[in-house]
Amino acid sequence: MLSKLPYLNLGCGSHFNPQWVNIDFAKTGDGVIAHNLLNGIPFEENRFDVVYHSHVLEHFPKDSAAKFIGECYRVLKPGGIIRIAVPDLEQIINNYTRLLALGKSDPHNKKIRDDYDWIMTEMYDQTVRNQDGGEMIKFLSKQPLENEDFIYKRIGYEGRMIREGMINFSDLPPVKVSLARKIYSKLRNAISPRNYRNQFLKLFFNKEYPVLELGRFRLSGEIHQWMYDIYSLGNLLKDAGFKNIEQKDFDKSNVPEWRSFSLDEVNNTIRKPDSLFVEARK
Repeated sequence: MLSKLPYLNLGCGSHFNPQWVNIDFAKTGDGVIAHNLLNGIPFEENRFDVVYHSHVLEHFPKDSAAKFIGECYRVLKPGGIIRIAVPDLEQIINNYTRLLALGKSDPHNKKIRDDYDWIMTEMYDQTVRNQDGGEMIKFLSKQPLENEDFIYKRIGYEGRMIREGMINFSDLPPVKVSLARKIYSKLRNAISPRNYRNQFLKLFFNKEYPVLELGRFRLSGEIHQWMYDIYSLGNLLKDAGFKNIEQKDFDKSNVPEWRSFSLDEVNNTIRKPDSLFVEARK
């Protein structure tokens, strides 16, 4: 059995290193601990040398973020490092104001309009969406996608994988795609214990059931509850007691041998280019 480093990866999803202790809401791989981080971090204080989370904090309600960062502080050893990656609000705003100015000066330029439409979608969709994938999925599924270079610069490897997956799926004959989706949907619903509960709730709530479904989605953890820049994230860390707060690049860290863990990169390239990377010490 591989021995674990005293390094903790919170909300790891499917991107984790087996040398670390990894936690996610659901078990996403061998050795990943399933745990709801809204209930705190399930370890004693002063346990870890490093605590890391990427694109997790923005999914916490603003009022819960300080408590979560406090939990990160609690489980770190004195002198331990926290490393956080979040979508960078400043990046989004800078792109928005730049593209707005360009669009106003050249209103018939389709490339500017496409880039502007994407940055508006990126800014709002992950907060206001009411269904899986939201407007971003619709945008990524466009054929052709005229401004894919700009979009990939914004959302990187994962955005490219999502789009390529949709394109490969759409290459199947439409009848087969439709049939496959229909069969999968029916089988999934038929064998799911949740299906029986939902049938009862539909009968009980009747016309109010769509409101219940909307509430379920809004609380599912997919949407962004808040956004951060270096100033607001720095203040959050400082209020929790952290010191030596500094912004980092994806490939720079005070964590020893950082790049060997491949957490913020894929094939030596930044995994989430829209990120703000910040480190601090307990």
